[in-house]
Amino acid sequence: MDLISLMVVLIIVGVLLWLVNSYIPMEARIKQILNIVVLVAVVLWLLSVFGVLVAVPRELMSLIVGLVLVGILLWLVNSYIPMEARMKQILNIVVIIAVVLWLLSVFGVLDGLRRIHVGA
Repeated sequence: MDLISLMVVLIIVGVLLWLVNSYIPMEARIKQILNIVVLVAVVLWLLSVFGVLVAVPRELMSLIVGLVLVGILLWLVNSYIPMEARMKQILNIVVIIAVVLWLLSVFGVLDGLRRIHVGA
């Protein structure tokens, strides 16, 4: 990627983030989280563009980003969506079980379970 394209992408991301921060009404904590997530994504993207993140496998990066996104979404649901405490607890348990199963599948632990058949 040439330098002009890189600068155009950074300017577009900056303008979009400025527009969101200026004109979309939301709580200050949400804006702060949004800014941090966008900043981390831009830094990771820049590091991969300049070849610094070549040593880190892309699968590992997507795994880390996925876990961070699931954590942020779960925190947002727990903090800002009004629901009964018991429902939040059930939601948290379901999400944790789903993430654990996903991680076991990603690391190949659950690959052997596909060959197990019940019945004929």
